[in-house]
Amino acid sequence: MTDVSRPPRRWPRLLVLITLTLLLHALLVGWGRRHIIAMHTPASENVLTVQLQTPPPPVEPVALPAPPPPAKTPAPRARPVRAPRRAAEPSIAPPDEPIRETVEPLYTAAPEASHAMPAAPGGAGEAGAAGEAARASAADKSEPVPTDTNGKQYRTDAPPSAVLDYDVTGTIDQKASYGSASLDWRNSGQHYRLEGEVTAIWVTWLKFSSEGELDAWGVSPTLYTEKKKFRSATNTHFNRNGDSISFSASETRYPRRGGEQDRGSLIWQLAAIGRGDPAQFRPGAAIDLFVAGVRDGEVWRMQVIGEEAVKLPIGTLQTWHVVRVPKPGAYEDRIDIWLAPQHEWYPARLRYTDPRPNGDVTELSLSELRR
Repeated sequence: MTDVSRPPRRWPRLLVLITLTLLLHALLVGWGRRHIIAMHTPASENVLTVQLQTPPPPVEPVALPAPPPPAKTPAPRARPVRAPRRAAEPSIAPPDEPIRETVEPLYTAAPEASHAMPAAPGGAGEAGAAGEAARASAADKSEPVPTDTNGKQYRTDAPPSAVLDYDVTGTIDQKASYGSASLDWRNSGQHYRLEGEVTAIWVTWLKFSSEGELDAWGVSPTLYTEKKKFRSATNTHFNRNGDSISFSASETRYPRRGGEQDRGSLIWQLAAIGRGDPAQFRPGAAIDLFVAGVRDGEVWRMQVIGEEAVKLPIGTLQTWHVVRVPKPGAYEDRIDIWLAPQHEWYPARLRYTDPRPNGDVTELSLSELRR
């Protein structure tokens, strides 16, 4: 009878086989890893070594010499630098040929008055077609500027009192501008007073006054006050006791000998000369007056251009055209004055021309006359 409770003997053999199989697999895996790493490692190192040992690019192009071109460059550069200097020289001469023709006959052979200042920088402008013949005549018949410090005494008769209103046109900084002006002239027989004002763009650009006596010299100022725009007012004194002319804006002094004018009284002195003897106004005539400004003074030559009919807001008037052209090389305004004999020689039109390039022009045209 067989004993079925004893286990079979084949299980221990199976376990031994499994253990041997696992050991063989482990040995194969270890050998494979070492073999693969040993095969691939040299190949990768060889690739890196070949890349690192690549020879550098040739350096011959860097050493190309180039000194000749820089050595020749300075020579052409020097020529353009000198050329503009030569071209700029002709622009020094003033371009206003008509004014040079007007001024040169007046001052070329004419000595300056002994108490006149050296020319301060000033002017150019226009003379008008009607004055061409007068300028040609003035070139031949121009009276010399007086050297006598006493000045020239003209026959005068100051105009009666009046208030003159003007329309103002012109330019400010090369932009068209419009405004108004007034001249209040008061003649009390032996004394006078003048007040003037110019307004444009709601700004008072100029306000001045002149007062003094009416004597054998005509209009003889004693005090002139001027205020421009936002500047402080200045005073010019014509001292009778000290016989001198002095300024609040400078220490300059001049002797007072008779006939001197300020910038406001000048116009009324010309009117007084026309009323005193109209024959003193003729084409080409020169009227020389010492005019004191706000810091100094000099002899102004007022040249009579001739008679002209001018259209004004008040109507067309027959006038005498008088012009003050500063000496060549000056930078003062050219002043054109038109006096109306049919209206007591009052100034019917005034024009002030700034001679500088792009300079402004201011013109006053009589719009109303009140006596």
